[in-house]
Amino acid sequence: MITEVKYFYEKTDQDYEMYDRLWDENRERFVFHGNVMGGSTPKQQRGMMIQQLTPNKDILAIRWTKMNWIHKNKIINDILLGRGFIYKTQTWYPKEIWIYNPMV
Repeated sequence: MITEVKYFYEKTDQDYEMYDRLWDENRERFVFHGNVMGGSTPKQQRGMMIQQLTPNKDILAIRWTKMNWIHKNKIINDILLGRGFIYKTQTWYPKEIWIYNPMV
């Protein structure tokens, strides 16, 4: 399975407006990763993701986090390595991963 990864870096007010509109238009497709500014445990992250999963969700959305945290996260790495997100007796494979990080 091929997963497309999109990075959104905000540099201008126009970037913010465009990204915000794009994210709002696709919100019903998102499973938000359970990273609360890097403070949640892997178990909490899994639980938050499982609660959001429905058949029409095909984008893993990650906002407001540091790139080094993303590279170390087991859930994200399993998806990037093609293993998907395994929960209960199922595996979820997102079509895309969207990573938003404002340039502050």
